[in-house]
Amino acid sequence: MPPKTEPKKWKPPKGPKPIQRKNKNPIGLGRAIMHQRSKENTIEYLPDGEMRFTTDKHEANWVKLRSVTQESALDEFLNTAALADKDFTADRHSNVKIIRIDNGDGSATSQGFSLTNEQKSTIDAKQRALANDLIVPRRPYWDESMTKYQLERQENDAFLEWRRKLAHLQENNEDLLLTPFERNIEVWKQLWRVVERSDLVVQIVDARDPLLFRSVDLERYVTEVDDRKQNLLLINKADLLTRNQRITWAKYFAKKNNSYAFYSALRANQLLEKQKELGDDYSEEHIEEESDDSEETLEESVREGIKILTIDQLEELFLSRAPSEPLTEPLPGQESLLQIGLVGYPNVGKSSTINSLVGAKKVSVSSTPGKTKHFQTIKLSDHVMLCDCPGLVFANFAYNKGELVCNGVLPIDQLRDYVGPCALVAERIPKYYLEAVYGIHIQTRSREESGDIEPENPTAQELLVAYARARGYMTQGFGSADESRASRYILKDYVNGKLLYVNPPPHLEDDTPYTREECKEFNKELYVFDKLPETRQEQLREAAKAKGIEVLDLARDLSKLTFSAHTAAEANKKASSVTHGGKQAALYNAADDLDREFFNMNKVEGKLTTPFHKQQSQSGSKKHNKKNKKGKVRNLNFE
Repeated sequence: MPPKTEPKKWKPPKGPKPIQRKNKNPIGLGRAIMHQRSKENTIEYLPDGEMRFTTDKHEANWVKLRSVTQESALDEFLNTAALADKDFTADRHSNVKIIRIDNGDGSATSQGFSLTNEQKSTIDAKQRALANDLIVPRRPYWDESMTKYQLERQENDAFLEWRRKLAHLQENNEDLLLTPFERNIEVWKQLWRVVERSDLVVQIVDARDPLLFRSVDLERYVTEVDDRKQNLLLINKADLLTRNQRITWAKYFAKKNNSYAFYSALRANQLLEKQKELGDDYSEEHIEEESDDSEETLEESVREGIKILTIDQLEELFLSRAPSEPLTEPLPGQESLLQIGLVGYPNVGKSSTINSLVGAKKVSVSSTPGKTKHFQTIKLSDHVMLCDCPGLVFANFAYNKGELVCNGVLPIDQLRDYVGPCALVAERIPKYYLEAVYGIHIQTRSREESGDIEPENPTAQELLVAYARARGYMTQGFGSADESRASRYILKDYVNGKLLYVNPPPHLEDDTPYTREECKEFNKELYVFDKLPETRQEQLREAAKAKGIEVLDLARDLSKLTFSAHTAAEANKKASSVTHGGKQAALYNAADDLDREFFNMNKVEGKLTTPFHKQQSQSGSKKHNKKNKKGKVRNLNFE
């Protein structure tokens, strides 16, 4: 055998040794995280020498400016305590008492359902008596000599006092519904800055319900800051109103001596796009304003006030209503600017109005309330500056919670209770118009279930089930109609104006609200054939021709037509119930269907020729057919 050789040992290769070099970029993600965490738990010394230490994480500025309109009881307590600068100690042996926040009386106001005329007039009288208590928080007096801590302490005290007044108002008047309002002081600070620096404060409201979006106390606050400042009420989305509705609102504002103007930011932006496509030859004069024979009988102020202003006319109105000279002194070396502040609820069209004035998309626009977080300044010209304030929900009275959802104040995607708002939609929009817009057939309750009188309007559940059946929105499991999904589509159509309803102003004589019958008469011009989408109009024309109807009246003739998923009344009675997704989805109330099946059992005829224990099995097993194979058994006839 050859001698064993020892294995060679590994030797490192010869060459220069590696040198550890320092990182040329000392700032990285890891260092940034370490630096941020070291600042979170720092010790703070207050001016009076007190030492503070907190383990809470400091939020970013955009998080602090989140709009907060509803809080739980615990969050409200903790936020109020933070404003009051209070500390707490735990008490383990204290008695715990659970307090119900809502009145829980099951009334129409708390549940969001419709009110009678008597209930509405009673609530409205109380609301008008307490209207002066709906105030906005004032910024306390400050000067440049104050420190940051002193200014924040004064602002928190003033804001806390304002919240206590509203809480006291709500506790003493439990029968009134106070709308959710902005509870974040950081958002109110944006309003304070806009009011202080603006020469003209324009309050933008929705034309479908201007009084709900208007804050009278904000106008008082503007004049309290400086009596030379001016106010203007800009009624946006005025193209959704008919001429007679604009005349009624113009007479109301003229009697109250309010400075107002009708405007449509959507129409103005559409005109700007057409001007870009067609060039300078296209002008705003192409839009024809609808005329009326009674125009000569109107007063001159009302006749001029009902016009929907163009972009140039709105700019001229701003300059004429603003003070002749800017109130804010410019910085050295700069020219003086006339500053115009735009204030209002979320989703009323502030950003769209600015985009129409500027002529280009300078501000981001979204249908979700609360898109704008900080106030923004946009230079309109060399002498005019626009200030866009974030959307603010002011404290106001409402008849029910469904109004805020239907008016677009609260986001629909975060909605949990959809029955109340949808009941409001079903009450306001006529049944025939809902069927014509969506092409559906709404099956309502029978006279036996609702009483001697057949119901005029469907319930929220009837409307949602009919819409979900027609669109195929079904839940998993039993296959019932997905009412929650259907409610989001219907409510968004209501907010966007596809389903249109306009609240009338109070009576000019005594400021009492309109009754339900008067509201129906006020909106009857909105529910005609010409207001439908073009595709629905074509379907209805073809269906009317098939029935021999020349002049189509929706309220009278719609039940005779068959189009889309809508069936005529005669055909619907003869046809059997359609079961898309099961019987639960087919009917709102399955009692009639169950009764029909039960009583039809008397007509069943059965003929049995062989006893059940002697019948041959279809499986063909030997165990059960052994005796039958050996011999034939006489069949017994049973009839």
